[in-house]
Amino acid sequence: MTIATFIFGCLIASIFGCAFHFWRGGGLKCLILYNLFAWAGFWLGHLIGKNTGIKFIQVGPIDLGPALFGTLIVLFLGYWLSSASQGNLKG
Repeated sequence: MTIATFIFGCLIASIFGCAFHFWRGGGLKCLILYNLFAWAGFWLGHLIGKNTGIKFIQVGPIDLGPALFGTLIVLFLGYWLSSASQGNLKG
């Protein structure tokens, strides 16, 4: 995997993280947290897709289908866990 591929994947994941922040709201801490969740989910989904042979919506070396699915799962799970542990994530 090249550096350009890694940057492209992080950019796609960041779009989802920023869109999730736009939808759920919050401050700078939430924006950073959502982007970290999105990046982790994206690369985890990509690796699971590569290792299991699941290939749909492939863009170059990135298995975009499993990566986006992983992004959404980790974003929602991370939001749920962080808001449950802190009471409310706003602010």
